Amino acid sequence: MDAPAARTYRSFAMDSTNWDGFTRRPGDIVISTPPKVGTTWTQRIVSVLVFQSPRLPGPLMDISPWLDGAFVPRDTMVRTLEAQRHRRFIKSHLPADGLPLDPETSYLVVARDPRDTAVSAHNHAYGMHRSADELPPPPAGDDVHTPRLPEIPRDLASFWRAYFTRSAFPWEPNGWPFNSPTRHLASWWHLRDRPNVLVLHYQDLLDDLDGQMRRVSAFLGIPVDESRWPELVAACRFPAMKAEWKRILAGGLTADMAARFEFFHRGRNGQWHDVCEDPEARALFEAAVSGLPDDMRAWLTRTAPMSAPA
Repeated sequence: MDAPAARTYRSFAMDSTNWDGFTRRPGDIVISTPPKVGTTWTQRIVSVLVFQSPRLPGPLMDISPWLDGAFVPRDTMVRTLEAQRHRRFIKSHLPADGLPLDPETSYLVVARDPRDTAVSAHNHAYGMHRSADELPPPPAGDDVHTPRLPEIPRDLASFWRAYFTRSAFPWEPNGWPFNSPTRHLASWWHLRDRPNVLVLHYQDLLDDLDGQMRRVSAFLGIPVDESRWPELVAACRFPAMKAEWKRILAGGLTADMAARFEFFHRGRNGQWHDVCEDPEARALFEAAVSGLPDDMRAWLTRTAPMSAPA
């Protein structure tokens, strides 16, 4: 049976009510992540599996819209999805309690060490702040939290303090100015053994992209064509994605903002080490993960010392 969303998430960046009334199809794929943990990377992986080709029929952000995003009109995204005849794959930044859960939908959940996420989120949020005047009006209503993109400090250490102590939503503990990476994973952690839920770790994607793509292929029931496989994996490596970022993001607000900052950032982990040399910064991070279940915390906080994608 379907499980309706238990919470409403509405802010300057997202609107979970966009899912209300959306007609799902058996086989739909939802890529559910907190911001800056490899969302676009995972969309790209799914795209080459669905189309069995690195070449796409249009920009990735159009093919796989962020349905709970507040930057594109809902009607535009729904029309796009309803017109698609291929297997649909939809981006979401909602935790499990913000989504209607459907047993015939496949949920790909991605997580990343929050220290690495904080560094990437700072780059993204600061870049958005520089383009804040171009953001569309936020959702309206009394249930909208953080209705405007707040001032983003240029200094990473200052951002780090805010990131690990509050969220765009008052019931979440961290992730500012977006939603919480720890709470997002916690919402899916107890569902990870369901046959329609697969949880991925950014570090595993860095360490073994081929193997992790095979996991995704098996989970989605899409057979691997070994004759094409090397080409598909190569298309999902960061150098290839960065080389064609205009094609991936082509058109619209996202592309305009991405032209002003490094949307894909560096695709590395471990960049937080300099910040965490400060005892206060280390304590903030440790407090943010201290309440997580031991197995989840150990799995989530894996990172490499300045690892780079192969």
